[in-house]
Amino acid sequence: MFDWKKYKEKLLALRELIERERPFGADVDVELVLPEDPQFKLHKEVPYLLVRFEVSENITKERKIELFDYYLEKDMNELIKLITDMIEEFVAESESSEYGGG
Repeated sequence: MFDWKKYKEKLLALRELIERERPFGADVDVELVLPEDPQFKLHKEVPYLLVRFEVSENITKERKIELFDYYLEKDMNELIKLITDMIEEFVAESESSEYGGG
């Protein structure tokens, strides 16, 4: 069974980094949600990133990226690169579907 609390220190450091540096771009809003947070909305206790991308003035796409232990076991640089890749893929999919590419 996945115990997210084992990674709590790393998750809090990741949350601080995301809030302080906004490393994923100005048009992408990323929030790290932990199972203990009041806004947590999954049936299993897996922390996740809530990613919002404003495709156009009236359309915002949203995705939850669950942070399982096999992601959290990576060092912080690898984890940030992995998350960045997933967010870039989400943005590309969102733009593609909005502008007729898929």
